[in-house]
Amino acid sequence: MVKKKIIDNPANNINLVGDMLVSTGNAVPEKKEKTQKSVTQQVTANTAWTHFTVICNDDLVEKIKAIAQKEGFSIREVVEKSFRNTISSYEGKHGRVTVKKRKKQDIDDVL
Repeated sequence: MVKKKIIDNPANNINLVGDMLVSTGNAVPEKKEKTQKSVTQQVTANTAWTHFTVICNDDLVEKIKAIAQKEGFSIREVVEKSFRNTISSYEGKHGRVTVKKRKKQDIDDVL
């Protein structure tokens, strides 16, 4: 009878999605006894977030990173605060900005 060798692979214990969400401030760190399911629940419960890519000056990016690190915030938090300030300033000058959501059409009607 051949006995199978069990190999302990530390890569199986890495949770890249969970680690990325924690590092960007989109999820709280898990306690060791929690399972992968708890990170999935945090991600799906947080449906108000949208991934948004911006291209901007290198100096601005480095300053945002430095501020976030110095003050203990995530980059996302610092950028969101800047967006909120900009929107507030704009609305003070031009009135409230309303967002119109398009009603999703039936794919059979469109294609």
